[in-house]
Amino acid sequence: MAITFSQLFAPNQVNDAAVETLYTVPTTPAGSIVRNMRVRFSNTTALACTIEAWAVPQSGSASDSNCCLPETSMAANTFMDLDVPVIAAGGTFRAQAGTASSITAVCLDGFVQS
Repeated sequence: MAITFSQLFAPNQVNDAAVETLYTVPTTPAGSIVRNMRVRFSNTTALACTIEAWAVPQSGSASDSNCCLPETSMAANTFMDLDVPVIAAGGTFRAQAGTASSITAVCLDGFVQS
């Protein structure tokens, strides 16, 4: 098994209009998985706002069955770290903010194992 270390995704302001895909697990080589992904969500505004996140299997959609962070209110100018479940090849990590230009997602850790 090979382990590849690289930035999984660049810092990003999370979309509020729709669920946004922040990372897709590569399908090549076959059997790839992402492990130990840790994401920091930062509320960069002066008001409270919400964030929700999902670890979605390949060909799936964000739903209660794959929600890894239920809708959570974040106080102004705070952050929270989320340990993301293992996601298999073709799966995605997705999030949605409750307010425009409010939540920044930064990948702190994680690697692709194949």
